[in-house]
Amino acid sequence: MKNDKYIMIGMDDERSEHVAEVMKNKTCKKIIDYLADYGDSSENDISKGLSVPINTIEYNLQKLIKAGLVEKAKKHFWSVKGRKIDIYKLA
Repeated sequence: MKNDKYIMIGMDDERSEHVAEVMKNKTCKKIIDYLADYGDSSENDISKGLSVPINTIEYNLQKLIKAGLVEKAKKHFWSVKGRKIDIYKLA
């Protein structure tokens, strides 16, 4: 049996409109579910784990950040080519 996951937000919370918008989006829900199951992850980890193109993950992560459901973790990594790799987590 799959574990149910919940998001609690007040009706008067200024983020409620953004939360309602992202919860209609299947990819956003998949990202939230992935982060709930696997914890802090990079865009690439999420993309591979969900078999979704990375540009779709990037776009939807920005929507989730705006809604206050996801945030960048304080930690990050550096790629072999010297590129900063951000890590995302549930807010």
